[in-house]
Amino acid sequence: MGARLMGWQVLLALGAVSALAVAPEDLTVLATASDRSEHIHVGVYVLDFDPLTNSGSPLSQAQGWNDPFPLQTQYLADVARSSGGIVSQRLVRVSQIRDYPVKANGFRFTDATYHGCLADSSPTYCTGLIDYAAVLNTEFDARLGSACAALTGGRVDEVWLWGGPWFGYLEQILVTPHTLCAGARQPFVVMGFSYERGEPEMLHDLGHRAEALIQAGIGFTLWDRFDGQRQRYAQDFACPSAPDSGHPEVNRSIGHAGNVHFPPNAYCHYQYDRDFPVLSDAYDWSNFPDLTGHQTTINASSWGGTQRGFLMWWMALFPRHAGQSGGLERDWWRYVYMATGPGNAETPD
Repeated sequence: MGARLMGWQVLLALGAVSALAVAPEDLTVLATASDRSEHIHVGVYVLDFDPLTNSGSPLSQAQGWNDPFPLQTQYLADVARSSGGIVSQRLVRVSQIRDYPVKANGFRFTDATYHGCLADSSPTYCTGLIDYAAVLNTEFDARLGSACAALTGGRVDEVWLWGGPWFGYLEQILVTPHTLCAGARQPFVVMGFSYERGEPEMLHDLGHRAEALIQAGIGFTLWDRFDGQRQRYAQDFACPSAPDSGHPEVNRSIGHAGNVHFPPNAYCHYQYDRDFPVLSDAYDWSNFPDLTGHQTTINASSWGGTQRGFLMWWMALFPRHAGQSGGLERDWWRYVYMATGPGNAETPD
């Protein structure tokens, strides 16, 4: 992801597709920290907007972009593995839509206006968001109905959107009850994925979702003890060859788990491959809430030096035991998927 991506809810923009890499073996060790009584089942409705171009080919194929199917398959497996098997996501229905999603004020790309944005994104309609209410309330599947109908009826728990650059999706958005979907009694998340990118970027989106929802659940004081790098989000997106005043060096003797943009040894955004070793209490979080303060030396080799490897390693650090302590969930995945109330952890058939 590049410097033009603004904040943790960002528009899908142009960028290179990341190659998949082998996840670190540390996940095997961390998986033993899972509570086998914990299960979170998530039903998903996928809306794949892949319009036909003037050539007659779907946009994703015409542009040489990715097929969402293998990306989804890898993502489902990676989330299951990172959560130690706690999270099980099921694609209830996939609707392929041969059109562009509608944006605010009824604007919809044509082939010409869309390809114009790929060349020059300055027109305001390029960067405009989709009309989430309109998309969620449109019936794309006669059996399932609209996404709102499926959510209201308890047939799915969240929605995934597929599209290309400038389609106007946020990486993830939390929808409160009775807003975009008038009948929805529970909050839900809409994920925005791009088939111009790769599966690591899907994990990246989930990571920002986790940051936001866990922070809301446990508070910043505790989160900062886990993260330790949150203040660095204020840094610009430059990455000098060595730390400087705007990108200060990390304290190599007091490291934590880091966050989506900043591993615990990173001094700039997206520095997933830095070999610089730091002492970190990252692995101690498997003992939450009974933290010991134990530290381990870690660097990029701990997660394989890739974005995908880091995000899987990082999410595998989330505490994941059944029950509560001091009013807080001992399984932080329950915050990520909002499965914190009685009956909310299971997806209705």
